[in-house]
Amino acid sequence: MPRVHGPRPVKDIQLSPDKASTFLWMLSIGLASVILTQRPGSFWLGILCGYLLAQVLHQRKLLRILLRPTPDRREAESVWPSETQAAPPEPDPIAADEVVAGSAGHAQPPTAPAWRMPAILQPLLQKALTWLRGGNPLARIGIVILFFGATFLARYSAERGLLPIELRLAALAAGALALLLAGWRLRQQRQVLAFTLQGGGLAGLYLTVFAAMRLYQLLPATLALGLLVVVAVSGGVLAVAQNARSLAIIATVGGFLAPILVSSGGGNHVALFSYYAVLNLGILSVAWFRAWWPLNLLGFVFTFGITGAFRGLSYTSADRLSTDLFLFLFFLMYVAVSILFSWRQKTDLKGYVSGSLVFGLPVVVFSLHATLVAELPYALAWSALGLGAFYLLLAYVLIRSRREHCALLAEAFAALGMIFASLAIPLAFDRQTTAAMWAIEGAGLLWLGLRQARALTRAFGALLQLAGGLGYLAGLARLSTDLVVFNSAWIGSTMLAIGGLCSGLWLHRHQEALKSYEKPVAGLAGLWGIAWWLGGGLAEIQRSLDAPADITAALLLGSLSTMTLFFAGRRLAWPLLSQTSALLWPAVSIGGLLASEQLGHPLAGWAVAAWVLQLGVLYLLLWHIDASSDEILRRARPWLHAGGAWLWVLLIAWEADWRLVHTLSGVWHELAFGLCCAALLWLLTRASPAWPVRRHLETYLGLAAAPVAVLAWVWILRMNLGQSGASGLPYLPLLNPLDVAVAVVFLAVANWWLTLGPQMRGRLWRWQAPSLQVLVGLWLFIWLNSALIRYLHHGFGTPLDFHGMRQSFMLQASLSVFWSLLGLAAMSFATRTGRRKLWLSGAGLMAVVVLKLFLIDLSGHGGLARIVSFLSVGALLLLAGYLSPLPPSRPAPQEHPE
Repeated sequence: MPRVHGPRPVKDIQLSPDKASTFLWMLSIGLASVILTQRPGSFWLGILCGYLLAQVLHQRKLLRILLRPTPDRREAESVWPSETQAAPPEPDPIAADEVVAGSAGHAQPPTAPAWRMPAILQPLLQKALTWLRGGNPLARIGIVILFFGATFLARYSAERGLLPIELRLAALAAGALALLLAGWRLRQQRQVLAFTLQGGGLAGLYLTVFAAMRLYQLLPATLALGLLVVVAVSGGVLAVAQNARSLAIIATVGGFLAPILVSSGGGNHVALFSYYAVLNLGILSVAWFRAWWPLNLLGFVFTFGITGAFRGLSYTSADRLSTDLFLFLFFLMYVAVSILFSWRQKTDLKGYVSGSLVFGLPVVVFSLHATLVAELPYALAWSALGLGAFYLLLAYVLIRSRREHCALLAEAFAALGMIFASLAIPLAFDRQTTAAMWAIEGAGLLWLGLRQARALTRAFGALLQLAGGLGYLAGLARLSTDLVVFNSAWIGSTMLAIGGLCSGLWLHRHQEALKSYEKPVAGLAGLWGIAWWLGGGLAEIQRSLDAPADITAALLLGSLSTMTLFFAGRRLAWPLLSQTSALLWPAVSIGGLLASEQLGHPLAGWAVAAWVLQLGVLYLLLWHIDASSDEILRRARPWLHAGGAWLWVLLIAWEADWRLVHTLSGVWHELAFGLCCAALLWLLTRASPAWPVRRHLETYLGLAAAPVAVLAWVWILRMNLGQSGASGLPYLPLLNPLDVAVAVVFLAVANWWLTLGPQMRGRLWRWQAPSLQVLVGLWLFIWLNSALIRYLHHGFGTPLDFHGMRQSFMLQASLSVFWSLLGLAAMSFATRTGRRKLWLSGAGLMAVVVLKLFLIDLSGHGGLARIVSFLSVGALLLLAGYLSPLPPSRPAPQEHPE
């Protein structure tokens, strides 16, 4: 009997949170409370909140461990492991047996899903906690507190005038130098503490010099700037000499925060930006020796963040020149930082920071620059052109350097150069540039996300392109459309199209690196780009041209785009483009036919050349599809063959109808459609070209010809209902243009049907064969009756409308006699051939004639016509009874003895 053990033991589980983690939480929240509220008393409330938060986190972790049965003892450790964590104990076999027995004998209770931090915040929080716990966390926290305390003390003493200004600043400088000296002396024994002390000392020196110059005007600007240069260079030298990235970061953060903490809300922006230029010079100096991307990121964020804040809060038009010059200086510095970063290490742009500097820098700078010079005519256009030329020159220099590490950066610079150079054209005519910039930036970020293997970057790039498209549509009414083609509306849509197509191609080529939910985005991006290309082109044609030139141009655009997409898809090994071309061709054809409705005929003006090109593109595609292995293209091939045949019929019939209306009167123009259908059916069955008809004969005889035959059948019915058949020629029964055309169409449809094999006939007509014979007989009956009515109309003036025909005694008598003759002919033929059903049909027609005599003919007052009809029908009935007796039914087959 197996042993059944009790609940899982909780020995070795730490029931209280780690003291170090609790202390970190208490101290962090306490400091945050003081900084946010500016009240020292809130520190103790923050301490209490931190302690409670540590307890709650630990209890949540402990409860999740206890409710999840697992033999792994590593889950039973504390929430925040200590720096010197002991090795996990060996798994207890008894506990493992207990877990197995418990899982086999009892169902585990469901656990409520625990709250999880969003994935985007987890790496940031983890890095922050690692920095706090790593090395000497107390020293790091202490130097931060010391820096804030010194800042607050300086402000407090300044507001109350406790000490002379010179003494206060001297004390700050002495304290900063003391920290530097202490850190330098400890660099061998306590390296982490030494770096922290040196960083605090550098930040204190930055603060002292800036306060002396900016707040109290104790130092002239040139001397203060020189001292700041000395501090910046000293910090860089110390960081590079000791290979201390943390020292450089601490010094940089302190230097950038110093003017923010001592600022009272006003002041000279030139002094502030000069001070930041010195700090950035230090970052640039460090970048010459070390590839420290966190330092570059900090400088980038602080510099342009403060610049943007100044632009939004304190900027005036009088500050334009100085602000723009500093902005240009910062731009050059961080371009140099990007180049040095790639020069010092193998830059494959896998870090998000490198991508931010390379692609984010020009967008941020150009956006800020645009807000400064937007009022100046053509300033943005020249700026974009100059920026594009600058990046292209940089790309050329990097390529000529032949350094492998800079190859990818050169590609990025070349792409940016082309982008900004292309932006110069729409900017010269319109200032609505945000949408296009978003689209291009989104494409660049998506490319970068593929090179970095970062799904978040790719998603942000796709969202930027979507936002760019929506922004373009929202501002479309304000875009410039004065020039043809070279206007911001068309160029903006073209840039959106290029961004979408490039994004789709890059995603397609990196399918294996995409997540499952990203793979459909490649196709969507490609379709997005195609839609912008066609939509922008059609809109530009509509704005620039009048009918019929606009329809011709739209057809040319569609035809050339179809051909380009097909061959580009083959060249780039991107099936989406080729497959889209197979769908685009019928869409262009249908759109062209619908647009031609307003002109009255499809070949107006130069449209004949556009339609010839459209058909030529079709057969060029079909020729290449025959050799293609693409399954979707092969499935679309029959429909494209049939669509080409249908387009031939529609174009020729429509154009012939329009020209006959304007040249001949009468029924001539209405004959065009039926005769074109008959011509196509005849060509497909008798005079078929080797390619494409004979190679795809089944497609043409079935899919292509069947709808044409149905339409021809409907045309016969329409032409025989209420049509006078007037043609301007003497009317002859059955030899007039209308009846001759109906006979030709009848023969063409019959010839096509007889050409088909039994299998194809079975697919096209799924009912029994007699039903088809009845249909053909009904159509012949309608045609012959219509021919008789038209003859009576032209010869004797009988009416053609329903009410008039109902009251015409001559017409009714003629129909009665004619129907009787048809019934007699059918019965006689049936008697000779032994077709019992045909005889019954003829007899049924005779019965209808009899009913008609008594219900219609007898009700009228016409004497002679009524007499003639009754006598003729009676004689014919007697003749039918004599000449055409009912054929006997077929005898049953006799059984022969074996």
